[in-house]
Amino acid sequence: MKLVHFTLQEQFHFGMITDSNEFIDLDTACRDYFGVNPVKGADPSRFRDMQAFFRGGADSVALTKKITEYIERRRAMGWTPRAATGARFLFKAEEGVKLLAPVVRSGKIYCLAANSKSHLAEQQKPTPKQPYVFTRFANSLVGPSESLVLNPTGTFPDVELELAAVVGQRGKHIAAADAMNHIAGFTIALDMGYRDLQYPGEGATDWVMGKGFDATMAVGPWVMPKEEVGDPYPLGMELKVNGTVRQRGDTSDYVFRIPEIVAHLSRGITLEPGDLLSLGSLGGVPGFEFGNPTRRLAAGDQIEASIEKIGRLVIPVKAEAPPPPVATGTSPPA
Repeated sequence: MKLVHFTLQEQFHFGMITDSNEFIDLDTACRDYFGVNPVKGADPSRFRDMQAFFRGGADSVALTKKITEYIERRRAMGWTPRAATGARFLFKAEEGVKLLAPVVRSGKIYCLAANSKSHLAEQQKPTPKQPYVFTRFANSLVGPSESLVLNPTGTFPDVELELAAVVGQRGKHIAAADAMNHIAGFTIALDMGYRDLQYPGEGATDWVMGKGFDATMAVGPWVMPKEEVGDPYPLGMELKVNGTVRQRGDTSDYVFRIPEIVAHLSRGITLEPGDLLSLGSLGGVPGFEFGNPTRRLAAGDQIEASIEKIGRLVIPVKAEAPPPPVATGTSPPA
């Protein structure tokens, strides 16, 4: 089950991609399903967005399977799925569907640093005693139909592949043993940053300038519910740039796993549906070690990331458009 955000003719939809590469608007499809299969007390608007889906937990996954079975039954009868109102809920990719990042933009984004044995080894750093976390904001997000954007302020852009977990249930002071009950599913994250800005010298680390620029974190192409992924350790991971492998390994390389991370963060922060936990980078394959100049990205590069049981995310890299010139005889705004 591939949960997605997408647009068609500027209209936003939350839904899923079928095995035949069709897009279902789950909100409209759910209303149609309950119109034909009324259930006392059922909420036909429960799929109005991804947060509402997550709040339903395993029930949302079970209901979605019933909806897809309902659609297939009616298709077999020669019926084109349309709601009673006449609103469509089934779309084809060739109609101009644009995939967005499958995350809630009001959600919080937590990124793990120094969280794989191979990445620590290539940096010659000791293993941290607790999860080491920084944050990102929605301005840095791009989806599968967009590009990572290079800003000329940074001279050493680099990219890393990470497994990301999506929070599904609200909670604080969550015990590690209960943590996976608060996770809805998994997606792929590409964490782009600027090494020169992240490490400006004299032992300083600047996460905001190094990792916080616009369009520097790609997420997608969908969220796979945890029920369909199963145990996320191990899952094979591979990152290619222009067809050349830069990272290859699996999630067993992670130092801190999801239960420990959730327990650590929730000691002081309320985790909410839609929050994203990006678990950190693996080390580079030989020849693409941390800090190696060959890791530097350039406009025109094509990034291909894959994680076992989740999927494949392909994102191009482009240069940021130059700012408009200041008109002669005028001053820039204060």
